[in-house]
Amino acid sequence: MSWQPVLDVIDAVESWVAGQSYWIQVLLLLGVLGPLCYLAAGFIDRMVEAVLARHSRRDPAAGTRALQTATAPADGAAGRRFASVPTATE
Repeated sequence: MSWQPVLDVIDAVESWVAGQSYWIQVLLLLGVLGPLCYLAAGFIDRMVEAVLARHSRRDPAAGTRALQTATAPADGAAGRRFASVPTATE
């Protein structure tokens, strides 16, 4: 397979962009690189989270237990959303 046709297309696009005015080049750069950088950052974030999740000391089930406790009404009391926290006087 010859890469010459691909390189010719890249060269033609590069020449076309270089011939445009500065503001057109800025808009093209932002329109293309903005979404690409956003996707790359999301991919990198997921990869780092996956690697660090293996080395974390956190209990994976602790997050779901804390969420269930925070949203369940305490003692069946209406209007109270979070479980009561014992104070020094109790």
